[in-house]
Amino acid sequence: MKSSFTVKIVVWSCNLVLIILALSFLFGVYYTIKLPSLIAPNIDLEGVTNMNYRVSQSFLGDNYIFERIIDRVNNIDEENFYFTSTDNVYRVSFSDSLTMKASKINRDLSSSESRYFGLIQNSTIVTESTDDFPIRYAVPAVSLEKAVFVNYVRSNALSLLFVLLYGMVFIWYLRKFITGLLTPDFFTRNNAFYLKITAWMSIAAPLLMWLLSTFIRQDFFVDLKFDNASEVSSGFSLPLMMLFFGLVILVIAWSFDHSVKLQKEQELTI
Repeated sequence: MKSSFTVKIVVWSCNLVLIILALSFLFGVYYTIKLPSLIAPNIDLEGVTNMNYRVSQSFLGDNYIFERIIDRVNNIDEENFYFTSTDNVYRVSFSDSLTMKASKINRDLSSSESRYFGLIQNSTIVTESTDDFPIRYAVPAVSLEKAVFVNYVRSNALSLLFVLLYGMVFIWYLRKFITGLLTPDFFTRNNAFYLKITAWMSIAAPLLMWLLSTFIRQDFFVDLKFDNASEVSSGFSLPLMMLFFGLVILVIAWSFDHSVKLQKEQELTI
């Protein structure tokens, strides 16, 4: 009974993930439809003499920033569209890097107080001046025309919808396999099939991610070379982890399928 209860918890966890993914997918569809008005909203600017308005959106590690600047005194009224990606991180040489101002905290003079179970917190931070710190890593931003910006944001939003849909299918088949643990006849061809589906979906995920990044999500940095800076590798990436995870599940699925065949042969022998 204990193992059955544990399996039920896992099944209900899968149900919760499916609900979250489904709601995210529906919200993503609505968000994609409303993108043009969300990117550069129509704001009543009558009587506005000075304004700096920004909208930031993120999809799959890519960030899109819309900026509206108005300064009637200096006769400025412009819209700017920027794209930046956490996949494009560069190591900057110290001689060319920007600096960040910082202050060193004096722990002896600083204090903090928490009351009413943490609902009210008072803190006093005493700092001392120190040298500026150079920025070692930078994420550049690319300025785009509005039409290119809108198309690229929409394509990345559609990519996100595909990822959500793919995740829903994966969790659905994984849930069907886990649900089989609650049945007396666990070693069946159906359960082996569900496990193989999840394995091949994990193995196919890196290829699909490559196709999305190559043919749908344009890389604006591919033809750019930044002086005195070198691109930083992301190291052990998510696609490699997905591939390794899928191979492990596939080995388990093959073993599971072999057990089903042995069980059928044993039943026929008896």
